[in-house]
Amino acid sequence: MAANVSSPYAGAPPARHTGVRVAVGLLGLAALVVGIVLLFHPVSAAHALALLIGLAFVVAGLLEVAVGWSSGHRTSALVLGALLVIAGVLAAAWPGATLWTLVLITGLSLIVHGIARVALAIAARSEIPGWGWLAFAGVVNVLVGVLAIAWPEATVFVLSFILGLQVAVFGLVLVCAAFVGSAPGAHAQS
Repeated sequence: MAANVSSPYAGAPPARHTGVRVAVGLLGLAALVVGIVLLFHPVSAAHALALLIGLAFVVAGLLEVAVGWSSGHRTSALVLGALLVIAGVLAAAWPGATLWTLVLITGLSLIVHGIARVALAIAARSEIPGWGWLAFAGVVNVLVGVLAIAWPEATVFVLSFILGLQVAVFGLVLVCAAFVGSAPGAHAQS
């Protein structure tokens, strides 16, 4: 068999940060799946919801680290990711938590993370492709966090739905951000 050397991409270098894009895309897909599970299969007990919320936050924290790893802002990404992972571990490991405690952990974590995400996306907009999507995800986090705290008497179903929607949107936004400009020829030099 002969190699096709006439292809315009035959001598092109591999796409920059392809591994990071794939990792962000896969983690974004995982967050999307967790969000859909939360949306359509609300749990009947706060403990089960706490486990799902914990899992969602851990996945989101890992996504945060993956997105920031290639941006040159590794320290910020590690701090933001660690915040979400810690919130996830607290939510999952605190089986006796009341719904209010769960709402407080969820709401405050989303607000703090969302504000930091927007600030970092805007500050690094010249370095991060798709920064607008990441800023949008931060705004969604802040809105969902405020809504969770402002509506403490929400049932497990409502909390599951709100968080599921946030996680699904965040996952979808990160899948989009991972592949913006990744089409062949998108990085062609003039």
